Amino acid sequence: MQVSTGVHSVTAIHPNYMSVTHDNVSVMANQTTTVNFFLQPSQVIFEDSFETYESFAIQFAPWTLVDVDQGVTYGITNTSWPNVYQPQAFIIFVPSATTPPVTDADPHNGNKYAACFAATRSANNDWLITPQIENAQELKFWARSYTAQYGLERLKVGVSTTGTNPADFSIISGDSFVSVPDEWTEYTYNLSSYAATPVYIAINCVSDDAFFFMVDDFKITGVTDADDNDIPAHTTALNANFPNPFNPETTITYSLREASPVNIEIYNIKGQLVKTLVNDAKAAGTYTVVWNGTDNSNRSVSSGVYYYKMNAGKYSSTRKMILMK
Repeated sequence: MQVSTGVHSVTAIHPNYMSVTHDNVSVMANQTTTVNFFLQPSQVIFEDSFETYESFAIQFAPWTLVDVDQGVTYGITNTSWPNVYQPQAFIIFVPSATTPPVTDADPHNGNKYAACFAATRSANNDWLITPQIENAQELKFWARSYTAQYGLERLKVGVSTTGTNPADFSIISGDSFVSVPDEWTEYTYNLSSYAATPVYIAINCVSDDAFFFMVDDFKITGVTDADDNDIPAHTTALNANFPNPFNPETTITYSLREASPVNIEIYNIKGQLVKTLVNDAKAAGTYTVVWNGTDNSNRSVSSGVYYYKMNAGKYSSTRKMILMK
């Protein structure tokens, strides 16, 4: 590609590998500059699109929600939903299920997202905190302000090596807050300095009398060893199903770093449980399970988008698949 002369930062990005940035790359006029990258394969450590939780829930494990401001929250004029106006940190918001439906606040993906509504008496100080994560290298999530009319929403990202008290967190998103545009925007943060330490990761909403803040498609990845064929048995992970889309069945592969109770469930786009695929204690290793497109009563389900969620100890991940008939 052609770039202007000068000194640049160059980043290589691939969806299945850790991104790498080279700084201070000098580009000279009428010369070809070659930049070599070594990208390490990535492994999804924790992933959540918020689709499997009860609609409008204000507590949704394994996340920890901390409402520091304790303020009554704003709603939307002439619109109602469960837990509207209640003091809350974040809520599983479903714009299509409010009365009447909210038509200009679509999720980034699916039907649900985590939302933080403005406190009425003070600035927000609300925390969305992951379970404890190991081997984290990179954080990605999508966020959006509902509107810029009252000012953009504000966020901070923090990491804690000790616990889930807000005072435990070190902010990694900069000295000030990050203003969030009123269109879905992806945010990426490097966690490599914490890779050897179990951590909690938090999104802190610090908006001041705005409206509501939206978070979707939250993902933490870590590095695997490309030369180690046994890696799947040495990390806990829920992998992408294959094929996807599928008909009539698809195979889901998952791995456990250590012995653990495992639960894998399938949900429809309404967040309703469709099928329990695995609910058992497993030894460390790699496993596969096949879903044949039936529910817990062995009835065939209709075509559409489904989500499969795995919980194993402190690990939790949700992925999307499409059944096409």
